[in-house]
Amino acid sequence: MCGMQRKLNVISYLPAKRLCQNHESALFGKECNANNVQEGTKGDQLKNDETSNAVVVPECIDGTSLNSHDGNITDECASETSGDSRLTYSFYNVPCEELAQKLLGKVLVRSLENGIVLKGRIVETECYLGGNDKASHSFNGKVTPRNKPMFMKPGTTYVYFTYGMYFCFNISSLGDGAAVLVRAVDPLQGHDFMNTQRINQRMRSKKNLLQADSKKCNVPTIKPHELCNGPGKLCISLCIDEKSCNMQDLSSWGGMWIESDSEGEQICSGGWVTSTRIGIDSAGPEWALKPLRFYIFGNNSVSKRDRKREQERLMLLK
Repeated sequence: MCGMQRKLNVISYLPAKRLCQNHESALFGKECNANNVQEGTKGDQLKNDETSNAVVVPECIDGTSLNSHDGNITDECASETSGDSRLTYSFYNVPCEELAQKLLGKVLVRSLENGIVLKGRIVETECYLGGNDKASHSFNGKVTPRNKPMFMKPGTTYVYFTYGMYFCFNISSLGDGAAVLVRAVDPLQGHDFMNTQRINQRMRSKKNLLQADSKKCNVPTIKPHELCNGPGKLCISLCIDEKSCNMQDLSSWGGMWIESDSEGEQICSGGWVTSTRIGIDSAGPEWALKPLRFYIFGNNSVSKRDRKREQERLMLLK
């Protein structure tokens, strides 16, 4: 562990460019050899996850197909192509903890068949290390048809249905069974569409779906920072489901990718908070208490803040 024996439940306060997959080294600003981190099995992320009443359905609620991105683009959702800002394979080909930290501040782009392009800045991630990580579905190297994407090349999407209600979106990293759960994004583009997706999901049981364009009907408004502040919510808002988005290569697929921008680097320059993962108490205290969740300090779209560690962070900066 990079020669340090301190407890792990601490806060990282480093800028985004100073990455280290060892929590102790990240906190105290020391270099860390990637080989010091255990490479587990790429796996099916959370066994239990918190989504704050988030529920999703197997298809994009407005009925659009999710696989291609041709068609007319609405004014509010118009976007340029991914261009040079699209992240390539080398970005994802790093150990799990490093990828989870590097993803903070990056822009997740979702392109739908009808031309709508949705964007959100990643503000919260969790690591699932595989191997002896009891919170991973790939614990002990277990491979199933469900978690197969986590044993594929880094940058492969793993979308799974859980609790019979919602999807979770993960990205494979270096190491068998290791993957990063994207827990929350801060919406940047397509707010109206996201809002309609969320409201339609709530009304689905009443069989009273609204039109996709919320400007043309009286749609209740969800606060922007609450549209994607949880793994289930973001999958609803961005039309991410297992049928259309699973086992896709983020470095080449036209339906979804991740971009970098200068604003994201600036946002992350203030550092992030390192905390424990959500909803994995069943894995036992050893793994439930490991600091494998990261979120941008001060961002309102984070699913669950750790105020104790935020206070510790502020004290360290004084």
